[in-house]
Amino acid sequence: MITNRDLYRSVLDASEDTTRTLEEYLRALWQLGRAERSRSALPLDVVSSMLIGAVTAPVPPFDPAWRTSDLAVVSGMDGFEVWEQLILSQIADLRDFAEGPELSYPDFGVNVPRRPGDGSRASGLRWYNHNVPQYLECAMAGALGGWDPGDGIRKPLPGPSVQLYPEPQGVTSVPALTWADMVDLLECGQEYE
Repeated sequence: MITNRDLYRSVLDASEDTTRTLEEYLRALWQLGRAERSRSALPLDVVSSMLIGAVTAPVPPFDPAWRTSDLAVVSGMDGFEVWEQLILSQIADLRDFAEGPELSYPDFGVNVPRRPGDGSRASGLRWYNHNVPQYLECAMAGALGGWDPGDGIRKPLPGPSVQLYPEPQGVTSVPALTWADMVDLLECGQEYE
């Protein structure tokens, strides 16, 4: 695996038919990421293995303490620690969605229904992507690019648009991703459209 396009296609192909919830997927991804925490950069094959492996890897149990813990990012945290705070925050958010009131039109963007007494979280309130394929497609397109209109998945917007994240253009070589890049993947998975 060498390019953002290679990663985009392989991850989307692997996640297309999963029956796993996004919360289960992220819990499995968190566990796989913990095994790589000593690396400062992850070769693309390792990133691919983690993102694809989380579709079928064992899912660790949900820890209710994640909902009330302080998961905010603070100065001095290393890249993995920031990634871990964010993924645990997203897992807690998804549990809040699952146990909260049913929401109308979640794909148009909804705020997570956090409960009084919940701890600080590294994730933003707004969520656009609520299933594994949608989350991963937006994560890949928003953080790394590599998509093509011919895929039939993502369509370029006609006319001008304002993007929260500058989308990478074209197929580029990606030798490795840092934990900061992995944070970008999580953020785009949640918020990118």
